[in-house]
Amino acid sequence: MNRNYVESWLKNLKDYWFNKEIDRAVSLFKNTSFYQETPFMKPYTTLEEINEEWQHVINEDIQNIEINILAIDDYTVIAHWILKQNNQDFDGIYEIKFNEKLECIYFKSWEMTDK
Repeated sequence: MNRNYVESWLKNLKDYWFNKEIDRAVSLFKNTSFYQETPFMKPYTTLEEINEEWQHVINEDIQNIEINILAIDDYTVIAHWILKQNNQDFDGIYEIKFNEKLECIYFKSWEMTDK
């Protein structure tokens, strides 16, 4: 796993998300067996569930997305994400795990709060 691959994968995620290319975004997770956008919800374990979750993006007014790598350790990536949508700011951390074929197999997000 190298930084160039991770940067490219994250750029695709960002671009597909921003441009609301749902099918292309979901395709990044075709081998993912654990997908959790917040620790407060049940993780998704099928591509159908992941696809259903991504459908809400269609109705969002996305103004900006940034994703920055914080760490790469073997096949695990930690990244900081920043999202501005519907005139609100959000940010959090991704933990993304890849297999030896560089396919995403695990995706977990934590949203940070000001509280």
